[in-house]
Amino acid sequence: MTEKARNSQLILMYRLKQHIIHFILAILLAVLAVANAAAQIAIQECDTMTFSVSSRPNIPETHFVWGIYNASPNPTDVLDPATTLDPALYFVDGQYAGRTVKVTGLAPGEYYVRIHVWDEVSCTDNIEMYLMEVLESDLDMEVYADSVCIGDPTNVYIRFTGRGPYTVTYTIGDAVTPSVFNLNGDAVGPEITIPVLEPLPEGETTFWVISVNDGCKAYEYPESERPSTGIVIFPKPAQQPIYIKEEN
Repeated sequence: MTEKARNSQLILMYRLKQHIIHFILAILLAVLAVANAAAQIAIQECDTMTFSVSSRPNIPETHFVWGIYNASPNPTDVLDPATTLDPALYFVDGQYAGRTVKVTGLAPGEYYVRIHVWDEVSCTDNIEMYLMEVLESDLDMEVYADSVCIGDPTNVYIRFTGRGPYTVTYTIGDAVTPSVFNLNGDAVGPEITIPVLEPLPEGETTFWVISVNDGCKAYEYPESERPSTGIVIFPKPAQQPIYIKEEN
C-alpha cells in the first residue's frame, strides 16, 4: 500500500471514529433525557465538585476529556465557543482534560457530565455519562435579642445552620443608614452577637435584617419579608422601702 493510500485510509478511519462518537453521544443524551440516571450526583450551589478516573493508568492525561451539558432537549456543551457557557468559568483554572478535573460555579439545575477516554494503542474509545443536579443554596437562620432594663447593655443574636463566612446588613428601629456585621471563618452553625450600641427607649424596638451574604450569594430581603426580632427595654424598677421583718 502506498503512503498516500495509507494516509487516506487513516483519515477515513478518523472521520468514521468521530461520526461514531457523535452518534453514541446523541444516543446517550437522548436516553438520559427521558430516564432516571443510576449514578446521579447532587451538589450544592457554589460547591466545587471533583471528578476523577483512577483506572486506565497507561492512557495519557490528555486522552481524558470532560464535558458538561445543559440537561435540556437540546443539550449545550460548556466547551462550545458558540454558546455563552465558558469552560474557564466552570472548570477550575479552565482545565477540562486530565484524570482529575474540578467543576464549580454552575447555576442551579440539572446537567450531564461526560467523560471521553480513548487509547490508540489498545484501540479503545469510551464515553460515560452522568446526571448531576446542582441544588439551589438556601439560608436558614434564627434572630433573637436580649430583653433588659433601660440603660443596660443588650445584644442581638443570629444563629445560622450553614457554614460561614457571613456578612449581615441590618437596621435598628427607624434608622436610615444600615450597619454591617462581618463574621469571618467557616465554622458550621455559628451564632453571631451584634451589640446594640445606641441607647434605646422603653418599649420594643425592631431589629431588621436587610441582607445576608454567605460567601456563595447575597440574599436580599424585600421590606415586607425581612427577618426581624424585637428588642424589649423595660423601665428601671421604682425604689421601694425595705422593711425588717419583726419576730412574733
